[in-house]
Amino acid sequence: MKDILQDRFEELAISQYELTRRVVELRKREGEETEVSRLQSAVAKALKDPDGRRYRAIAELIQAMGGEIVIRWKDYKEVKVL
Repeated sequence: MKDILQDRFEELAISQYELTRRVVELRKREGEETEVSRLQSAVAKALKDPDGRRYRAIAELIQAMGGEIVIRWKDYKEVKVL
């Protein structure tokens, strides 16, 4: 997971500040008021060690970088999560 997120982050050539700003905008759309300064550390930690983070943090990073999470059941069908 770490390599996937880091590769996309580098591909976008954005700063951690910009990525955090995007996460803040996602949260604001959901009605949560927050600021970049309150989430900078959480975003940095999620990029550095995604395996130790909450699902929400990773899902927001993926969405903020233009991605989506998809679950593909081997015996069923594809289900879009985000």
